[in-house]
Amino acid sequence: MFQKQSDAGKGKSREEVLDAETKKHKQIKGYEIVRCIGLLVARMFCPHSRRLADHWATATTGAIPGGTFGRYMSKARFGRIMQNLHFSNNTDPRAGTDRAGKICPVQEKMQETFRAGYHLPAVFSFDEAVIPSRSRHNVTRQYLKDKPHTWGTKMFMACCAETSYCTRLEVLCGKDHHSSELGGEDPQKFSADPNSGPAAVVWNLHEVLPPPVDGVFHAVVTDRFYTSVQLALQLLGRSVYSIGTIQPNRVGYLTEVTAKSKSRPHGVARGTTKMAVAKAVPEMTALLWWDSSRAMETCERRIPGGKKMVVPCPSMMRDYQRWMGGVDIHDQLRLQRYSVQLWVVFRKYYKTIFLGLVDMAIANAFIIFREAWKMNIGVGSADHAKFMRMPQAQMLELKDSDFADVAMSPAPPTPSTQPRPISSEHTLTVSPNWDSVKIRRDKKERCASRFYCEACSDGESRIYLCDRVRPKHYPGNNLTCFQIWHSKWKNGSERPRPLVGRDIQMRGLGKKRRRPSSGDEDEEADEEDGSE
Repeated sequence: MFQKQSDAGKGKSREEVLDAETKKHKQIKGYEIVRCIGLLVARMFCPHSRRLADHWATATTGAIPGGTFGRYMSKARFGRIMQNLHFSNNTDPRAGTDRAGKICPVQEKMQETFRAGYHLPAVFSFDEAVIPSRSRHNVTRQYLKDKPHTWGTKMFMACCAETSYCTRLEVLCGKDHHSSELGGEDPQKFSADPNSGPAAVVWNLHEVLPPPVDGVFHAVVTDRFYTSVQLALQLLGRSVYSIGTIQPNRVGYLTEVTAKSKSRPHGVARGTTKMAVAKAVPEMTALLWWDSSRAMETCERRIPGGKKMVVPCPSMMRDYQRWMGGVDIHDQLRLQRYSVQLWVVFRKYYKTIFLGLVDMAIANAFIIFREAWKMNIGVGSADHAKFMRMPQAQMLELKDSDFADVAMSPAPPTPSTQPRPISSEHTLTVSPNWDSVKIRRDKKERCASRFYCEACSDGESRIYLCDRVRPKHYPGNNLTCFQIWHSKWKNGSERPRPLVGRDIQMRGLGKKRRRPSSGDEDEEADEEDGSE
């Protein structure tokens, strides 16, 4: 097989081989990508096959039915599309510094869509979420102790506290990734530590909330990892109230409203409340409540004898217990019920993260469907499985005509093909280290030039440039290497830099080479004819 491939590409340049390979495959259309996602959703609903390829099987085995995916797309076409699935531009300057650069365009588009597709809630629930991924090539992978999925990509999520709709997501790439990304502002302007958990609350709310308006307030609910006195003061200046549990060793927290023991002392009755109000900021209140029940209005405790005791529950604690579960409920809809990501495995880690983001979009769509069900029907509850079947069927029914034609903007005027004049100080100089001999050069030998530009060279380190046009190697090219270097690349200052490998090198003097001339070759041929 390797020999056949070698024979097929013999005598062709690299560009010609790649061009021929590209023409073998049809252009990928938008509806085909959507159909691929629809097939992956169908795989999640019907995981009876041992692998994804079995869904294209044409024969049945006993009680195992044959595959149905072939009705919508061939297996080869599906594999071709998924193989070439890519979301970012590798030439982007951020590609070398942003560890989430592979899925950054998808994340930015989802942030824009989530924000535009839902009304701004009054109360936010902020917490971290996980996209499971055990790939060692995943540069955003982290170890998460005490989590259902211990390895994965961590994200910050801001969800509606009432409906669990995700309004903002951001992939966490490490400690120093967001040190200078606080809403486009200088990090020194914010009092929170740019690398700490509370800073994540600040910059995400800064992105999702509109400009402050007098008399309009929002609230955010956080757990003890994010809550701090510093964060509460900073959010209050942004017209945002902060509700959350707090670690008693936080800087600035009142030591009198702390418990010396983790369990309730015997001399303290259940439901006992200890409260303190900050004198400098009357809006800030600290509460210590001796109970662990998650009841909303009141707590019911069973006492010996089969009786119940009603324990009062402060409204502050009631609001926290009601609103804190926004992100957790979204995770349940995304991972514990129906998850495309957990049923399909890719070798490329960014494709796995992409499927995790698709699960988030599907969960948001179901939340909107559920809220619309409550408003319009009001009877019963929305069926999650029934909802998932609808978009899956709709995606598989899409055709090319369902997509609007892309309106291409007018192309910029084509620059003149005539090269700009080259300065007189830049001329081709023949290297004196080349001699001519009476031998024939092999046709397979790589081209070498004996000309160099003395003005661009640095002493004995020279820039060798060709004086010939090579349209066979570079189709459409009508310039020599000398013209490309000086006219298009402006004496090499604007030459394209390679993503990997070495740049163009200046070569010094090496071993002397001898180059045959056409006149010598003709003389050699005449001598041979004469000898006969």
